[in-house]
Amino acid sequence: MKKFVSTSAVSLAAVALLAAAAFAAEGQEAGPPLLANKIAIPSGASARLLVTSSAFTNGGALEDKYTQNGDNMSPSLAWTKGPLGTQSYVVLTEDAGVNRHDPIVHWVIYNIPSTTTELPQNVPADAKLENGSEQGKNVRGAVGYIGPKPPAGQTHPYHFEVFALNNHLNIDPAKADRQEVVNAMKNHVLTSGEIVVNYAGK
Repeated sequence: MKKFVSTSAVSLAAVALLAAAAFAAEGQEAGPPLLANKIAIPSGASARLLVTSSAFTNGGALEDKYTQNGDNMSPSLAWTKGPLGTQSYVVLTEDAGVNRHDPIVHWVIYNIPSTTTELPQNVPADAKLENGSEQGKNVRGAVGYIGPKPPAGQTHPYHFEVFALNNHLNIDPAKADRQEVVNAMKNHVLTSGEIVVNYAGK
């Protein structure tokens, strides 16, 4: 009887430890997602890019016309020139207001020429643009920009991130999702910058 009680106690302890480990692992997956600028930026990077927009201010609110509740057009963006050695720019737009490992991706545009430091409003949803830039897939698997549409009552922050690279990315737009671009950017980012705007779901 004593042996049975002892064995049962050990089994219960093992179950408790496994449950605790599972809970801890689940907790690691929760919380704010890992934005690309935390993955791709090396230590000792050059001075940050200053990113601005005529459509909104940093920390401000996004107008409906730039969301799925409006015209779903991309806002204008501008940034300061990258450091010596900049060959191209990448723009990623990510929703950091979700409780998941990866952010929701609203825009992937890469191989922006080094001579270009701005994007106009309402960039066409084409894989290849006239200036040589290429666009990858958003959260819906479609090419180009897709505006925010958080759940009603929730306000999410949207990070418009710009990266200056020392190369061009050899990625087929048909395969260019966020992870492909972020992986290709590693060890090639000279510096970056971002502007953050908020949008409340309706």
